[in-house]
Amino acid sequence: MRRPRPVPLLTAGLLLAATAALVTPPAASAAVADAPHCSTAGTWRQGEFNIYWFDVEQGDSQLIVGPTGRTMLVDLGETAFNSTTNTNATKVAAQIRSICGVATGPVHLDYVLASHHHLDHIGYAANPNDTTKYGNGLYQLLAPTASGGLGFTVGALYDHDGGVWADANGDGDCDPGTSTTPSNEVAYHNAGTTSTTAVRWMCWLYGPAAQADRANIAGKVQRITNSAAWPTFDLGTGVTSAVVEANGKDIKQADGVTTVSGDHTADASPPSENDYSIGVRTAFGPFVYATAGDSDGEWTTSANGYTYNNIEALLATKMGAVNALRANHHGSAHSSSDTYLKATTPQVGFISCGTNSYGHPGNRTLDAFRAVGADIYLANDPCDTTDTTGAAINYSGTFNHDGTVHLFTTGGGAGFTVTYDAGSRTYTTRTGGGSGGTGGDPTRVKVNEVLMAPSGTGTEWVELYNPTTSAVDVSGLYVDDVAGGGGTPRQIPAGTTIPAGGRWVMDIPSGFLNNTGAESVRFLKIASGVETVYDSYSWSLGSTQYDKVFHRAGDGGTWCGTISAAVTKGTANPTTCP
Repeated sequence: MRRPRPVPLLTAGLLLAATAALVTPPAASAAVADAPHCSTAGTWRQGEFNIYWFDVEQGDSQLIVGPTGRTMLVDLGETAFNSTTNTNATKVAAQIRSICGVATGPVHLDYVLASHHHLDHIGYAANPNDTTKYGNGLYQLLAPTASGGLGFTVGALYDHDGGVWADANGDGDCDPGTSTTPSNEVAYHNAGTTSTTAVRWMCWLYGPAAQADRANIAGKVQRITNSAAWPTFDLGTGVTSAVVEANGKDIKQADGVTTVSGDHTADASPPSENDYSIGVRTAFGPFVYATAGDSDGEWTTSANGYTYNNIEALLATKMGAVNALRANHHGSAHSSSDTYLKATTPQVGFISCGTNSYGHPGNRTLDAFRAVGADIYLANDPCDTTDTTGAAINYSGTFNHDGTVHLFTTGGGAGFTVTYDAGSRTYTTRTGGGSGGTGGDPTRVKVNEVLMAPSGTGTEWVELYNPTTSAVDVSGLYVDDVAGGGGTPRQIPAGTTIPAGGRWVMDIPSGFLNNTGAESVRFLKIASGVETVYDSYSWSLGSTQYDKVFHRAGDGGTWCGTISAAVTKGTANPTTCP
């Protein structure tokens, strides 16, 4: 039986190569001049890559400062919708001033990125229709001082494509409504659960052009859609940074058919807003950092009636091995799956959590980081004291009791240091997580599955598996067939990296593999006419056959015959033969 074709996997290298040309922030409009940029008078480590994980209690906010002072603020969450004084926004603004060497007033940020539309990541936007004073988080940071904001300026503000203002009543005004009387002035694009927080955010970002509180962001908002190439970011010489996931793209829900992308706001059990989070992979020399909002790592339904979907299954292939990882979803047991941690194998992990009753972080998450040998840093220790199973949370061996954590590279990324409330710890950057993952050993990569001669239309394919604990760059190597029916060997594209414990699939036009008699598939290197075979699989057929799939029992295990219909290419092989 011919199997349905799933969405092809993309490695981190392939996806980075497929993104648009480097995006520089649009020039500031004539009406609003840039505030002072980060300067050498600041406390950031010049010439190196910096990450500041801000302590915003049960929220999230982080600042990246590149080696030349270019900046990206990812999120600025709040713990209360109606707080306008002593907010996280005011606290983070003060830290950014110190980091950037700006004594008072606003600072210019090259990029601001909102991972998804939850209060603890973006805060609560004010609206001209308010009769009660609101406005904190990213709104308070970026709104002009005349509108009650802190007046920070921005080169580009990136948002996932949740939806946009739709002027339903034609009055030229975006009214956010309330939780009891929701607004009908948003056209949803990629959304499941909805909230007044999200509607207010979209009213501010996409509202009337003349709205006074939009002055600092007018012309700066960049919506990340599924129909256009995703952006890369200019964070300075030697840094490569790109969006690798957003909008739940290429993820199916638990039924294996329904997409996470799209407007699911009317569904009986819609996806969580978490599953539309933006994921970003950034490298500086051999050092790699990954962050992906509140992306989930399992398929399940919450007690509140919405679903969690396994975004991390795809993120694992797109991030590859990294050196530092911000834990998804505040260390929730729904995220930081064993599969994701084994694929990324971070040396350090950071969990943004404060006092809460959600089981953040969960024991399973902490154990998953421990299992890959990662040091665990937290914004607060403890955060919650009991996980969702009722067991006491085991914080043993974690670092940082309270406050912001700063990571900076040394030697152009050859090493890095993490400073926290009790001091600092230094690390040598483990290779294999850098550009192309060149620290891995391609000679250990295995031919894992093969489909030959699909009936009707379709393609043959060969799946390769990396059994090692380092990402492997297989660029320029080859897949070929000994019988020669498919012509010349097929070269693997530049930038192809197989993450640790991951898989990569080459789709090949039908007719490449011989479906009559003997055939062999090989994974090999060809240099100066000399072939070096790293792995192969051979078979012999007594008659002409179609839709024949060969696979190993368990990834990298003993070869079986025909695969079972329940197994799909690019996923883990069953441990027993059918």
